[in-house]
Formats: sequence, C-alpha cells, structure tokens
Amino acid sequence: ILACEVITKRLFVVQAAEILEKEGIDAEVINLRSIRPLDRSTINASVRKTNRLITVEEGFPQHGVGAEICASVVEESFAYLDAPVERIAGADVPMPYAANLERLAVPQVEDIVRAAKRACYRAVPLAAAA
Repeated sequence: ILACEVITKRLFVVQAAEILEKEGIDAEVINLRSIRPLDRSTINASVRKTNRLITVEEGFPQHGVGAEICASVVEESFAYLDAPVERIAGADVPMPYAANLERLAVPQVEDIVRAAKRACYRAVPLAAAA
C-alpha cells in the first residue's frame, strides 16, 4: 500500500502505518517535502511497486495536491493500480474554531487506516459490522 502524505499529516500517516503493520499490511509512506516541483517519479515508482495509492492532506478535496497526485498516477501508472485510488482530505467546510468540530473536519488516523483497509480489500462490510 502507498500512503502519500501531503503537507501536515505526517504524524497521523506514520501512526496509521504502524497500526496497519500490526494487521499485516505493509504501508510505504512518502513524505512530500515539496509539492512544486512534485516528485512524480518517486510517487509513480512506489505505485508500481505497491499497486495502491492513498493521498492524505488537510486541504479541501477539490483542486488539492492529492487530486494532482491522483491525476499524475492515472496518466503514468494506471495499469499498475490493483485498487481504486483513495483520497483523504479535509471536509469541504470552513475550518471550525471548536476543537471537537476541527477534529471532524480534518483527516484522523482512523480515516487513514480505514482507507488503507479498503484499498487492500480488508474492510469489513457495513452489514457485517452491525
């Protein structure tokens, strides 16, 4: 699995990778130090190795870095993908001031773990979880 971490969520992505490792999922984390220029070769090499892509960012889902990464991978490495691309981004709402609402508006470790399990086809169906 490839977790492509963008901007400020490095700690959460690393924590999610540790949780996934305990469950037998080996996550490769790429910490993009620069988004301009975007390190497309590193991203595509990892997708070709892992056959998965998950992007994580706090920004809005539209027009973000994660969307650009997904477009780049589709253009250059689509044939290597074994699962749909997962984009984890902030909620499309103004950033709340209250801490409890802010937590709901930005991606959390649980969101990353859930997306990785979906990408590896290890997610529990909602009907089975009830």
